[in-house]
Amino acid sequence: MPATELAVFRQELIQSIQALAWPACQCVQADQSITVLFASPILAAGKHEILLDQLHQILGQFGKATLLANTPGCHHHIVVNYGGVAGQDLAWLAGQTGLSPTEVIDLHCSAIYTVQFLGFLPGFAYLTGLPKPLHFSRRETPRSRVPAGTLAIAAHYCAVYPWESPGGWHLLGHVEQVLFDPERTDQQGQSLFKAGDTVQFIRADYA
Repeated sequence: MPATELAVFRQELIQSIQALAWPACQCVQADQSITVLFASPILAAGKHEILLDQLHQILGQFGKATLLANTPGCHHHIVVNYGGVAGQDLAWLAGQTGLSPTEVIDLHCSAIYTVQFLGFLPGFAYLTGLPKPLHFSRRETPRSRVPAGTLAIAAHYCAVYPWESPGGWHLLGHVEQVLFDPERTDQQGQSLFKAGDTVQFIRADYA
Protein backbone atom coordinates (compact mmCIF):
# COMPACT_ATOMS: atom_id res chain seq x y z
CA MET A 1 0.00 0.00 0.00
CA PRO A 2 1.45 3.44 -0.93
CA ALA A 3 2.61 5.60 1.98
CA THR A 4 -0.17 8.17 1.59
CA GLU A 5 -2.90 5.52 1.58
CA LEU A 6 -1.31 3.76 4.56
CA ALA A 7 -1.33 6.96 6.61
CA VAL A 8 -5.01 7.63 5.85
CA PHE A 9 -5.81 3.94 6.42
CA ARG A 10 -4.37 4.16 9.92
CA GLN A 11 -6.23 7.39 10.63
CA GLU A 12 -9.55 5.80 9.62
CA LEU A 13 -8.74 2.76 11.75
CA ILE A 14 -8.15 5.03 14.75
CA GLN A 15 -11.41 6.88 14.12
CA SER A 16 -13.28 3.56 14.05
CA ILE A 17 -11.70 2.48 17.33
CA GLN A 18 -12.48 5.82 18.96
CA ALA A 19 -16.10 5.47 17.85
CA LEU A 20 -16.55 2.49 20.19
CA ALA A 21 -18.81 3.20 23.14
CA TRP A 22 -16.00 3.08 25.69
CA PRO A 23 -14.96 6.07 27.81
CA ALA A 24 -11.55 7.74 27.78
CA CYS A 25 -10.39 6.04 24.61
CA GLN A 26 -7.07 7.37 23.33
CA CYS A 27 -5.05 6.11 20.38
CA VAL A 28 -1.32 6.73 19.98
CA GLN A 29 0.36 6.02 16.64
CA ALA A 30 3.92 4.79 16.28
CA ASP A 31 5.99 3.50 13.38
CA GLN A 32 4.64 -0.06 13.38
CA SER A 33 1.80 0.03 15.90
CA ILE A 34 -1.24 1.78 17.33
CA THR A 35 -1.58 1.79 21.12
CA VAL A 36 -5.17 1.96 22.40
CA LEU A 37 -5.63 3.31 25.93
CA PHE A 38 -8.86 2.93 27.89
CA ALA A 39 -9.98 4.00 31.35
CA SER A 40 -9.38 1.10 33.74
CA PRO A 41 -12.97 0.80 35.14
CA ILE A 42 -14.27 -0.55 31.84
CA LEU A 43 -12.15 -3.67 32.25
CA ALA A 44 -14.08 -4.80 35.31
CA ALA A 45 -16.60 -7.66 35.37
CA GLY A 46 -15.29 -9.34 32.23
CA LYS A 47 -16.09 -6.41 29.94
CA HIS A 48 -12.61 -6.62 28.48
CA GLU A 49 -13.80 -9.65 26.47
CA ILE A 50 -16.48 -7.51 24.80
CA LEU A 51 -13.88 -4.86 24.05
CA LEU A 52 -11.48 -7.34 22.50
CA ASP A 53 -14.28 -8.78 20.36
CA GLN A 54 -15.17 -5.32 19.05
CA LEU A 55 -11.54 -4.57 18.26
CA HIS A 56 -11.23 -7.91 16.47
CA GLN A 57 -14.27 -7.09 14.32
CA ILE A 58 -12.84 -3.68 13.39
CA LEU A 59 -9.48 -5.15 12.43
CA GLY A 60 -11.21 -7.83 10.37
CA GLN A 61 -13.18 -5.24 8.42
CA PHE A 62 -10.07 -3.20 7.71
CA GLY A 63 -8.15 -6.31 6.71
CA LYS A 64 -10.65 -6.88 3.89
CA ALA A 65 -10.62 -3.28 2.71
CA THR A 66 -8.77 -2.46 -0.48
CA LEU A 67 -8.86 1.33 -0.39
CA LEU A 68 -10.10 3.59 2.37
CA ALA A 69 -8.44 6.81 1.34
CA ASN A 70 -11.49 8.50 -0.14
CA THR A 71 -10.47 11.93 1.14
CA PRO A 72 -6.86 12.89 0.40
CA GLY A 73 -4.90 14.92 2.91
CA CYS A 74 -3.64 18.45 2.38
CA HIS A 75 -0.53 19.18 0.34
CA HIS A 76 1.97 21.60 1.88
CA HIS A 77 4.82 23.56 0.31
CA ILE A 78 7.39 24.32 3.00
CA VAL A 79 10.18 26.82 2.32
CA VAL A 80 13.57 25.89 3.79
CA ASN A 81 16.74 27.88 4.40
CA TYR A 82 19.24 25.07 3.84
CA GLY A 83 22.71 25.02 5.36
CA GLY A 84 24.22 27.57 7.72
CA VAL A 85 24.16 27.10 11.48
CA ALA A 86 20.70 25.52 11.35
CA GLY A 87 21.84 23.03 8.71
CA GLN A 88 25.26 22.26 10.12
CA ASP A 89 25.17 18.60 9.01
CA LEU A 90 24.68 19.43 5.33
CA ALA A 91 28.41 19.28 4.56
CA TRP A 92 28.77 15.98 6.43
CA LEU A 93 25.86 14.47 4.50
CA ALA A 94 27.41 15.67 1.24
CA GLY A 95 30.67 13.95 2.14
CA GLN A 96 28.91 10.72 3.05
CA THR A 97 26.87 10.59 -0.15
CA GLY A 98 29.59 11.78 -2.51
CA LEU A 99 27.32 14.62 -3.60
CA SER A 100 27.86 18.35 -3.38
CA PRO A 101 25.82 20.27 -0.77
CA THR A 102 23.73 21.71 -3.61
CA GLU A 103 23.05 18.22 -4.97
CA VAL A 104 21.98 17.04 -1.50
CA ILE A 105 19.55 19.95 -1.30
CA ASP A 106 18.19 19.26 -4.79
CA LEU A 107 17.76 15.57 -3.95
CA HIS A 108 15.93 16.38 -0.73
CA CYS A 109 13.64 18.84 -2.52
CA SER A 110 12.88 16.37 -5.31
CA ALA A 111 10.77 14.09 -3.11
CA ILE A 112 7.12 14.26 -2.09
CA TYR A 113 6.87 13.32 1.58
CA THR A 114 3.94 11.77 3.42
CA VAL A 115 3.00 12.45 7.04
CA GLN A 116 2.80 8.97 8.56
CA PHE A 117 2.15 9.93 12.17
CA LEU A 118 2.88 12.55 14.83
CA GLY A 119 4.87 11.84 17.97
CA PHE A 120 7.87 12.70 20.17
CA LEU A 121 6.72 16.34 20.51
CA PRO A 122 3.38 18.07 19.85
CA GLY A 123 3.31 18.74 16.12
CA PHE A 124 6.40 16.61 15.36
CA ALA A 125 5.45 14.86 12.11
CA TYR A 126 7.32 11.80 10.88
CA LEU A 127 7.58 12.13 7.10
CA THR A 128 8.34 9.21 4.79
CA GLY A 129 9.57 9.47 1.21
CA LEU A 130 13.18 10.45 1.94
CA PRO A 131 15.40 9.44 -1.02
CA LYS A 132 17.49 6.36 -0.16
CA PRO A 133 20.89 8.07 -0.62
CA LEU A 134 19.92 10.25 2.37
CA HIS A 135 19.10 7.36 4.71
CA PHE A 136 21.51 7.63 7.65
CA SER A 137 21.24 6.39 11.21
CA ARG A 138 20.80 8.86 14.03
CA ARG A 139 23.87 10.59 15.40
CA GLU A 140 25.79 8.56 17.97
CA THR A 141 25.75 11.57 20.31
CA PRO A 142 22.49 13.56 20.30
CA ARG A 143 22.65 17.33 20.55
CA SER A 144 21.36 18.82 23.79
CA ARG A 145 19.58 21.60 21.90
CA VAL A 146 17.97 21.65 18.47
CA PRO A 147 16.14 24.95 17.75
CA ALA A 148 12.47 25.05 16.79
CA GLY A 149 11.97 25.02 13.03
CA THR A 150 15.02 22.87 12.31
CA LEU A 151 14.67 20.49 9.34
CA ALA A 152 16.34 17.15 10.00
CA ILE A 153 16.61 13.58 8.74
CA ALA A 154 17.32 10.20 10.35
CA ALA A 155 16.92 6.65 9.03
CA HIS A 156 14.14 6.83 6.41
CA TYR A 157 12.38 9.77 8.06
CA CYS A 158 12.39 13.52 7.62
CA ALA A 159 10.96 15.98 10.15
CA VAL A 160 10.83 19.60 11.27
CA TYR A 161 11.28 20.21 14.99
CA PRO A 162 8.23 22.27 16.06
CA TRP A 163 9.80 23.02 19.44
CA GLU A 164 13.31 23.46 20.78
CA SER A 165 14.44 20.13 22.19
CA PRO A 166 17.33 17.68 22.36
CA GLY A 167 17.72 15.66 19.17
CA GLY A 168 19.91 13.14 17.42
CA TRP A 169 18.87 13.70 13.81
CA HIS A 170 21.04 15.21 11.07
CA LEU A 171 20.31 18.90 10.54
CA LEU A 172 19.67 20.27 7.05
CA GLY A 173 18.27 23.75 7.53
CA HIS A 174 15.58 25.95 9.04
CA VAL A 175 11.86 26.47 8.37
CA GLU A 176 10.27 29.80 9.31
CA GLN A 177 6.68 28.57 9.10
CA VAL A 178 5.04 27.74 12.44
CA LEU A 179 4.06 24.07 12.44
CA PHE A 180 2.35 23.90 15.83
CA ASP A 181 0.38 26.67 17.50
CA PRO A 182 -1.33 25.79 20.82
CA GLU A 183 -3.49 28.91 20.51
CA ARG A 184 -4.89 28.02 17.10
CA THR A 185 -8.55 26.95 17.24
CA ASP A 186 -9.57 27.05 13.57
CA GLN A 187 -10.46 24.03 11.44
CA GLN A 188 -6.80 23.35 10.72
CA GLY A 189 -6.18 22.67 14.40
CA GLN A 190 -3.04 23.22 16.44
CA SER A 191 -0.80 21.13 14.18
CA LEU A 192 -0.26 22.17 10.57
CA PHE A 193 0.48 18.58 9.54
CA LYS A 194 -1.98 15.68 9.81
CA ALA A 195 -1.44 12.00 9.03
CA GLY A 196 -2.02 11.47 5.31
CA ASP A 197 -0.89 14.97 4.32
CA THR A 198 1.86 15.34 1.74
CA VAL A 199 4.77 17.77 1.94
CA GLN A 200 7.22 19.20 -0.56
CA PHE A 201 10.22 21.25 0.56
CA ILE A 202 11.32 24.25 -1.48
CA ARG A 203 14.73 25.87 -1.30
CA ALA A 204 14.34 29.43 -0.01
CA ASP A 205 16.12 31.09 -2.94
CA TYR A 206 13.78 29.24 -5.34
CA ALA A 207 10.55 30.17 -3.54
